[in-house]
Amino acid sequence: MSLQRAAQITRTILLFFLCTLPVTVLHAQEKPYIFDSYGVNEGLSQNSVYDILEDNQGFMWIATHDGVNRFDGYVFNEYRYNPSSREIAGQGKGNLGTRSNTGGRALINRFALKGYKGYSLYRNARHQLILTHNYGISVYDEYRNSFENVLEDTTLANSAEGDSGRKFKILGEDTTLNALYVWRPSKGLYVLDDKTYAIRRLILYPPAMIRKGLSATAVIKDGNNIWMNFEAGELMAMNTKTLRVTTYCLPGITTHPVIRSLNSDTLIIASQGHVVIFNKKLNKYTDLTFDQHDEKDISFVPLCMELDQHGNVWIGGTDGIIVYNIKRNEIINHIVTFNGSETRSWNVVAYLYRDASDNMWVGTDGDGIKKYSPNKKVFNLYRSPFITHNMVRAVYKHDDGKLYVGLMHDGLDIYEKGGKWLERIPADDGKNNVFPAKNLNAICREDFEHLWFHFSDMYIGLFNVHTHRFENLTPAVKALGMPNQEDIYPFLFKRNTGEIYFNYGSYLLQLVQVGKTYKASIIHEFPDEVLTTYFEDFLGNKYVGTKVAVYVKKADSPGWEKMALPAGTIVKSINKNAHKQLLVATSKGLFVMDEKNRIIQHYNSYTFPSLVNDYFYGVLLDDKDRIWVSHNKGLSQINQVTDEITTYNYEDGLQSNEFNTGAFYKSTDGELFFGGIRGVNGFYPKDFRNNPSKPKVVIMRMEVLDKPYESDTALSLLRRIELPYNHNTIAIEFVPLEFTNPLKNKVQYKLDGADEDWVQAGAFRMARYTNLRPGTYTFNVRASNNDDIWNSTPTSLEIVIRIPFWQSLWFRFLLLLLLLGVAYYFSTLYLDYKIRHEKLKLEKEQAVDQERARISSDMHDDLGSGLSTIRLLSEIAKRKIQDPTQTREIERISEAAGELVDKMSEIIWAMNSSNDSLENLIAYMRSFAADFLEHAHITHQFYIPESIPNIKLSGGTRRNIYLAVKESLHNVVKHAQATEVVIQIEMHKNMTIMLKDNGKGFDQEKVRLFGNGLKNIQKRMAAVGGSADISSDNGTRVFLDIPLI
Repeated sequence: MSLQRAAQITRTILLFFLCTLPVTVLHAQEKPYIFDSYGVNEGLSQNSVYDILEDNQGFMWIATHDGVNRFDGYVFNEYRYNPSSREIAGQGKGNLGTRSNTGGRALINRFALKGYKGYSLYRNARHQLILTHNYGISVYDEYRNSFENVLEDTTLANSAEGDSGRKFKILGEDTTLNALYVWRPSKGLYVLDDKTYAIRRLILYPPAMIRKGLSATAVIKDGNNIWMNFEAGELMAMNTKTLRVTTYCLPGITTHPVIRSLNSDTLIIASQGHVVIFNKKLNKYTDLTFDQHDEKDISFVPLCMELDQHGNVWIGGTDGIIVYNIKRNEIINHIVTFNGSETRSWNVVAYLYRDASDNMWVGTDGDGIKKYSPNKKVFNLYRSPFITHNMVRAVYKHDDGKLYVGLMHDGLDIYEKGGKWLERIPADDGKNNVFPAKNLNAICREDFEHLWFHFSDMYIGLFNVHTHRFENLTPAVKALGMPNQEDIYPFLFKRNTGEIYFNYGSYLLQLVQVGKTYKASIIHEFPDEVLTTYFEDFLGNKYVGTKVAVYVKKADSPGWEKMALPAGTIVKSINKNAHKQLLVATSKGLFVMDEKNRIIQHYNSYTFPSLVNDYFYGVLLDDKDRIWVSHNKGLSQINQVTDEITTYNYEDGLQSNEFNTGAFYKSTDGELFFGGIRGVNGFYPKDFRNNPSKPKVVIMRMEVLDKPYESDTALSLLRRIELPYNHNTIAIEFVPLEFTNPLKNKVQYKLDGADEDWVQAGAFRMARYTNLRPGTYTFNVRASNNDDIWNSTPTSLEIVIRIPFWQSLWFRFLLLLLLLGVAYYFSTLYLDYKIRHEKLKLEKEQAVDQERARISSDMHDDLGSGLSTIRLLSEIAKRKIQDPTQTREIERISEAAGELVDKMSEIIWAMNSSNDSLENLIAYMRSFAADFLEHAHITHQFYIPESIPNIKLSGGTRRNIYLAVKESLHNVVKHAQATEVVIQIEMHKNMTIMLKDNGKGFDQEKVRLFGNGLKNIQKRMAAVGGSADISSDNGTRVFLDIPLI
């Protein structure tokens, strides 16, 4: 041994004698710890737990002897090695199956792991989850939800390594050197590249330890040092850069210690019987000795350590957990049971881990996981494991801290503080009757040694808490001679003056000690009533509750006054707050009354929806004057100042949601007790603190058309997905990651584009949407913890429902182009048809016009000349013949020939295409009217518009219009005997022609029978699509309406 080493050891020994002071273990009063349990029945793969870790997303990872589990607070997802693989370990590709131990959906990646035992977890600086096992090292790929082997080593250094618990354990990393330090107990220290996981070097144990055949029993990395323990009483530190080893002599270290860094300067080393705090910088230490044994007198052996949120060190070992306070340098608690109903549970603690919400996870070797949540409201549970039920009727906490619980049909149960059951005293122990009845309904204190017990059916007496003897005082009560009555609500109340008030049916009774005996008397009878409760305030005001009312007797009043309550109200309990307001718990809620007995507030579920039940049993006030009431849906705290109501139920740790009448009590130290159908809950409201941790919501899985959505990336890491238009029915499963009390976590979700407001998910962690229209949606989900503290930043997933191709812009554009092309094609065809049709029509019209011109020319040349010849010859003959009778016939021939010439001229005019304009028609009618009326010696006015549209009219249309005007003028000349005619033509959408004379008019009836001329006018107008209106009023008016279009 070198001189330097010897000097160092000498200094260490001197420091031990000079610096170590004798320490006495001071056991502080035990604080109750309530643990939640998870085991194989809840989905854990195996109950032997060796490592626990929280990953970057917030999932808890649990390494067991049979696989690795990922836990979200509700479901365990299991990862394991493929036992049927014939290949080298680690070649399996993995397969997701379904597991549903707890009713939830758990994914079992049965072939993801490469090793089958010795699991250890580590999270590196890049937030990757690394798993070591007996076949090497694997890294968890969170995108694929699978483990990838990065270092494979199936060899065994020796036979002992095959039987050891762990082959590899990651100690830590050096990000500046990209180095990962892995401890292999059978060989030494591996230094790996933290990116490629290639082995850079292997650092063997010190040669002296190798020669002794020793392997390190405890190793940790702290800064640039690797701290190792090989033998009792010493600790070695190896610098990772220089590889220099320094040995420290710490006599308090025994075999197989547990080492942990407290800070940059201090280590804590726990071993059998010792807790050593070692200051590395000052090279000083303190050694606290302790002597903890189990029920078989086997010493406590530490196996793991973790710091809680208060800076205490939890040391897990072979007999539960000891809690060490660093500042006081003392052990303040020893937790030997994780189940309130057991005195000592199976409690070998292999691993401890504190998560981000300060929950302490306890991994046991054989009893699964236990979880202590400091931010969870602690309701201590008092429940006897040895009776068929726990129907509680009375609760009382005595001076010594023991809890006395009166049961229905089962006598009395006694508990230690913290919930440990001590014993049961039945009404009948099989040998003799301990109590006169089985239903113990009320308990109150007489003195330190005696308690008052009140049973149903009038039975009452004193119970000695030391001897367990019961003095039955029922005969003194029966001596009062009261008739048998309904007695289902027995109560007890000890007055400040020492009297005991109790009830029987409608009677309020009292017991007063007279010498060594007790005398019973009747205080008051309430006819036709059944008494349910009694209360007396510090001023001496007395209150009695019944099945229908409350009676009050003021301290300065001689009689009882009835206080009115709503019909059907059963009074269950009465109390009074610091403001002298009376609190009456009833079957219809809680009534608050002022000093004048007026109801000033009524707490009920209708007025206050957060108050989930109205059937109240007990009402108590905590040290801050807040109201606590028990009912059929749990316990509710009422803040009268803000009217804020908080309700706790079975999920918060209550014995049940239903409580019982008379089973409530407040101890002198402020602890509240409420009893129900399955035991008693006790708690200190002053210890209640809101949980500050806000849950993060992770989207776990998604179903599309009721089938799992397939993706090469875990859904929790996706931010956007696209679906076809016909995959528009989806279901999204999510989970809030906050483990204080997962059953009380609440979730809200909202699909922007479908939901108008947040949807309350309740306990159902899935949202389903059907028949979503194509478009872009954003699914938001957020959660609150057990104290309704919400995470304001929701988890989001963009969901795109693609539109069908026929609704896409490109399709619409192509369709538009197609339609335009088709329209252009058909319009071209139509235009070509129109052009050809117009051309044919024009040619036809030209041919008709030519034919009309030829016919008119022929008629003019041939017929016209012939008729003119006949007329001329007739005129010549008339001049030559002197016989008047013959002259008359010749005149007729001449007139007929003249008329034929005129009609032929009209026909020729109509047939001539050069006259097919509206302007020519009007000019022709004007010329005819002027000539015709002038020969008839009738004056006329012909009014035409200034502007005549250039409209082409067919020969038939022109002829019908002309003949209608001509017929009208003929009627004027022939029948009207008029001297003046007005002809007026107007142009609008139609052409209107009005002919008006100043003649004698006509008889309309005769016209209807014999007016062929007028009928012809109407027919000609109908032929051109027009109409004719003929009226007689101071002459005749003919109105012709001809459409021009």
